[in-house]
Amino acid sequence: MTTNENMESIVGPIQQDLSGIGNCWRVDMDFPADIREEIAAEIIDGGNESCEDYVASNGLHYRWGV
Repeated sequence: MTTNENMESIVGPIQQDLSGIGNCWRVDMDFPADIREEIAAEIIDGGNESCEDYVASNGLHYRWGV
């Protein structure tokens, strides 16, 4: 299982947008395990070491490496 700390060691902090429109990015969020795995797949398998706005399967916005 991928942890937030493992992913952050690769790409820096992963942020979640609480507003849904990019106005309230937070770093100190604990993501559900399925979303961690989804983002990890984007980073590792997809080669996306940075992403300004990723909409996960839960409909929430995330970003990393920015």
